[in-house]
Amino acid sequence: MLLLAGAARGAVGEDNALNGMTASQTNPCATSAGLVAVGTAQWNGWGRDLDNARYQPEPAIRASDAPRLALKWAFGPGGSAGFGQPAIVDGLLFVASSAGRVYSLDSRSGCTYWTYDAAAKIRTGVSIGELAQPQKAPRPKRSKRKLAHLDVLKAPSAAFFGDDSATVYALDAQKGTLLWRTQIDTHPLARIAGTPIVYRDRLYVAVSSDEQSKISDLNYGCCTFRGSVVALDILNGHVLWKTYTVTEEPRPSRTNSAGVQQFGPAGAPISASPTIDGKREALYVGTGNSYSSDSSPMADAIVALDLTDGRVRWVKQLPVQDAAATGAFDGPPIFRTLATGKQILLAAQESGFVYALDPDRAGEILWQTKTSDAGAGGGVRSGAAADHRNLYAAVSTLLSSPETSAGGLTALDIRTGARRWRTPAPLPACAWTDHACSHAQSQAVTVMPGIAFLGAMDGHLRAYSAIDGKVVWDFDTAKDFETVNHVKARGGSLDYGGAAIVNGILYVNSGNVLLALSVNGK
Repeated sequence: MLLLAGAARGAVGEDNALNGMTASQTNPCATSAGLVAVGTAQWNGWGRDLDNARYQPEPAIRASDAPRLALKWAFGPGGSAGFGQPAIVDGLLFVASSAGRVYSLDSRSGCTYWTYDAAAKIRTGVSIGELAQPQKAPRPKRSKRKLAHLDVLKAPSAAFFGDDSATVYALDAQKGTLLWRTQIDTHPLARIAGTPIVYRDRLYVAVSSDEQSKISDLNYGCCTFRGSVVALDILNGHVLWKTYTVTEEPRPSRTNSAGVQQFGPAGAPISASPTIDGKREALYVGTGNSYSSDSSPMADAIVALDLTDGRVRWVKQLPVQDAAATGAFDGPPIFRTLATGKQILLAAQESGFVYALDPDRAGEILWQTKTSDAGAGGGVRSGAAADHRNLYAAVSTLLSSPETSAGGLTALDIRTGARRWRTPAPLPACAWTDHACSHAQSQAVTVMPGIAFLGAMDGHLRAYSAIDGKVVWDFDTAKDFETVNHVKARGGSLDYGGAAIVNGILYVNSGNVLLALSVNGK
């Protein structure tokens, strides 16, 4: 049985100022950061906004400027740039490295305001939320678990993220000091992969795991992890509710060929950020596979939960129509409003299918379209993007050869699901060698008016015309960069978190470098 640790752990005000960094590795800002306010010209969290559409309507870059994007500055985090992506709010850039260090940088120059070291690897992005009550929160009644309690520091806004120990953190967004941290799942293989999302006075976090990698290990008693969504109070990190995607607790099922006890039901992890529907007071997530032979009604599904209490509103399991693919959803559902006023959910599956669902009719399928033959290692991996007209979905095809027609970027009409255009994945052009050079496009798509940006495993970030899919710009990130903080850094494969665009600058993680690109590098 999994035990919930629902209170903050650690000491308030934990020191973090440029921990472990020598003078030659830092580029401190000349002044301290000001108060951080959430506004409109930003990229906050995974999808920029609550809809998770990954659409920047006001990029301060025109579509005709895209071919002139060039390096403005580069920053070396001293390790892998991570799985997530930068968040840019109120002139500050927040980014986490996979080694567990979070940075606050000046978004224009790349100088460092503060750093913070988490206890484990970080896969998520960062979300910024304003704290409505910057005073001590009332102490809750003692529970039977005798949970510890921490009051928040007086801070106007906080930076939220999660790590591979399934711990959620809240830092003072201005100073980088710890406000609270809460471990929301104690399973040894639980992790937080999806960026937490802030709505009103709550933080919503999805829980995933690495347990699926143990399924083939005959010496492991698989499986006991259950995916979940957790709602936290943003002021103190207390758990308000937790809803599992596998409702039954794991129990002994059988012994495997090595005589090791197996368990189930288990699985249905959630590896992406939740999507918020304020009108219906609902939250939507896409789930992954069942880890055991026991069938799970919420595996490989889009699930709608009540924002207030976590009650399951409805579940829509979507069929797997390709035996070589899976029905998992690695990216978040996208919430869009059509020109008619009708609101829909768009969900891209690992199978390569994209679905439009009706949130008013328990996820009834409005249309479904096959974007490509996903096959093994393929499918829509990190997430699609959508503007007010099209949905842009990239199919990875990690294991297919460049000569096949599978894969590529597809634009679909969000009203009908009709294909507007499809651009096959370009032949791989790795700077390092032809060996192990992949054309797979498993990075999340980012879109602005007239342009869709998508990176590939060969290290190339490309801009596609939203009108016809033509590649109008190609930037090879897989090379050495001189960084503003004097750390040796080199780009590499582009995967997971995609580009973020704010105030005329495009930011993207590549290899062990964070890149800022602007028109003519100005």
